[in-house]
Amino acid sequence: MGTTSNILTLLQGFSSKQRTPVVEFSEFAEYVRHYAQHHLNENVELQAYLGSTDDTLQEELSKLSVAHKIVLTNKSQGGQSIFVISSFINRYAETYKEIETNISIPFPNMNDIPKNVPNDIVTKIQASDAISNLLNDQSMDDKALYAFGFAKNIPALLFPSSVSVAQLIKLSLKKLQDFLRKGESHDYFLKKLTISNPGKELSIKNFFSLFVSRPEDAFDQVKLNGDNFYNWTQLCYFIKQDYNKLKDFTVEDVNVLQSISIIEMSISFYKNKSTEKNQKDAAFKEFDGLLENPPYYFSKSDIEGMRDAYGKLLLGQYTREELNDHLSDLREDSIGNSLPKLLVFKVNDATGYFILKDKVMPLIIRLCNDARSVVREAISRHWYKSLMEFEVLPEMKDQTAFENCMERELQAADPVLYALLHSSFLPVVAFEDNTPGRLTLFRNGILVPYSELLLISRQEIYSNAKIRLPLYYTLPVISWIVSLFKRKPKEKKPKKTYETATFVAAQEEKAKEEAKQNELNASDRQGPKSRARAIRTMALSVEKDLVPENSSLERELKAYLSEWNDRLDPKVFDNLTLDINNLIRDYLRKVLRTFKNEDVSRERIESLAKSLDETPSLMKIKNHAALRRYIELYVVKLLKNLPSS
Repeated sequence: MGTTSNILTLLQGFSSKQRTPVVEFSEFAEYVRHYAQHHLNENVELQAYLGSTDDTLQEELSKLSVAHKIVLTNKSQGGQSIFVISSFINRYAETYKEIETNISIPFPNMNDIPKNVPNDIVTKIQASDAISNLLNDQSMDDKALYAFGFAKNIPALLFPSSVSVAQLIKLSLKKLQDFLRKGESHDYFLKKLTISNPGKELSIKNFFSLFVSRPEDAFDQVKLNGDNFYNWTQLCYFIKQDYNKLKDFTVEDVNVLQSISIIEMSISFYKNKSTEKNQKDAAFKEFDGLLENPPYYFSKSDIEGMRDAYGKLLLGQYTREELNDHLSDLREDSIGNSLPKLLVFKVNDATGYFILKDKVMPLIIRLCNDARSVVREAISRHWYKSLMEFEVLPEMKDQTAFENCMERELQAADPVLYALLHSSFLPVVAFEDNTPGRLTLFRNGILVPYSELLLISRQEIYSNAKIRLPLYYTLPVISWIVSLFKRKPKEKKPKKTYETATFVAAQEEKAKEEAKQNELNASDRQGPKSRARAIRTMALSVEKDLVPENSSLERELKAYLSEWNDRLDPKVFDNLTLDINNLIRDYLRKVLRTFKNEDVSRERIESLAKSLDETPSLMKIKNHAALRRYIELYVVKLLKNLPSS
C-alpha cells in the first residue's frame, strides 16, 4: 500500500493486521500518529494527525459512520470501538473461497455472527428477491452483507456483496451433487424421478447422470433454453419432501436445504428469462413478417404501432431500445458487398421509411401501375383544358419538356415512388433483381425516361386531347376566329403547374366523396345521432390510417386487386373480383347485426379481414397479404357508404 492520508484505507489496513473487524479507538489513534510521523515527508497531509489527533480523527470517523462504512460503539471517549464493515464482510468472502476448495464446509448463516456485532451491519432480504435482483444486476463491492431469508425453519444465509451470485449458485450445485453421491441418495431419488415419469425413463436417467457428473452443464441447459426445467423442479421437490419429515436439522441438512432453495430460485429466474426471450423472439418474428405485408414501406411510427395477430401492440413485448437494436441489425445484416436486408429512404427529404430489400422492386412495379393512370389522367385533363383555351404547351411538342412534365407530375402524384426511384440503393437493388420479366429501370447507369417507365406516350395523349375538342376547333378559319374571343391575354393568364393539375384532380375526387357523404347523412332518418352516421364517421377515420396521404381508397383498392387477382382472362378476372366482393359483403352483413359504433376501429377491421382471409374458400389465392389488405379497404368502403336503415 502506498502512502495515504485516507482514514478508511488506514483503518482497513490496521484491521487486516489485527485480524479482526473490531478496532479499539485508542489503538488506532496511536497507529495513525506513528504512521504520520513515519510518512510525513512523503505526504504532507499527514501533518494533521501529529500530536493530539483524537478530535481530528473523531471527526473523520464520524463522517465514515454517517456513510455506513464503519460503526462506532461505546461512545465514551476512552473505550470507543470501531467496527470496520468491509473487514467484517471480507471475512465471509474468505469463507466462500474455502467452501470452493472444501465443499463440506457449511454456508455461513445468521447464527455465526458474533454477539458484539451491531445489528445494522446485516441487510435482511428474502432470498427469492435477492437472487433475482443480483442475477439481473450485481455490482461487486464490499459494502453490504446480506442475510438471505428462506421459508420455514431454514436459517438465513449470509452472503457478502463482494461474492458473485453465480458463485453461490455454483457452490449450491456442488453441495447438492455431493449429497446425491453419498449413501443411497443417488439410487433413491433416481427411482422416485423415474416412477413419477413413466415412459420417460431414458431422458430422466440422462438428466440425472449429467447432473451428478457435471452439475453446471446440466444447469446451463436451463439457463440457455429452459430445457429440463420440469425435471429440476421435481428433483428439488422430492428432496425437500423427504426433509419435511425431519424435526431437527443437522448442519449438513441445513446446507442441503439452503442449496435446494437457491437452485430452485435460480432455475425459476432463468426459466422466466427463457420464456421472456422466447416471447420476445416470437414478437420479433411476427414483426419481421409484418414488414413483408402491404404497404411494404413503414415509417417509424408505423413500426412502433404494429400489432400481433391478437391485436396486441408488439411494442411492449419488446422495449423501444430492443426494437431500435433489431432495426439496426436488419440494416447491417449483409453478406459480402450486397445490401442489407432492411433499407431506408426519405420522402421529400423529411419522412423516413423502412422497406425490405426484397420488396423494393415489387413495390415499384405496383406503384408504377398505380401512378400510370393517375399521371396520364392528370396530364390529359390539363392538356385538354389548355387546348380548349387555344394554348399549346411546350411539353405537347417537345419530348424533353414532356419528360420534365412527367417528373413534376409523378413527384406530386406519388412521392413514395418518386423517392424510391431516386434512392441511393435502387441501382444495386435493380442490378441484383433476378425475377422473370423484371422491370428495366436503368440503362447505361441512368434512370430510364419516365414516359417509358409509366408506359405513357406523349403523342397518344396529345392525339386523344385533340380528338375530344369540338369540331370547329379543327377548322382553321373558324378556330382562328373563336380563338380571338376565347384566348386569354398572356399577362392575365394564371401560371399553371402540373402539381396544380394533380391537386385539382385530387380535390375534385375529394369533393365528390364529401358530397356523397353529405347526401348519405342527409338521408338519415334518426337525426345526427343515427347508428349509420356514427359507423360512417368511424370508417372515415380508419380510412385515413389505411390510405396513404397522396392516394385514395379507390386507387388503393385497384392496386391491391391487381396483386392478388392474377387471372389473365378478363372474364375470369372480373368473376373472381365479383365473387370476393360478394363474399366480403355477405360476411359484413352478418357481422353488422352485432356491430357497435366503437367496434369500427383499425384493429377490429384487421381482425375481420384476418378471419375472412383464413376461410377455406380463399385458400387457393396466392398473395394473401395483398388480399387481406384489399379486404380491409373494401370493408372500409362498405362501411363509409353504409346506407341509412
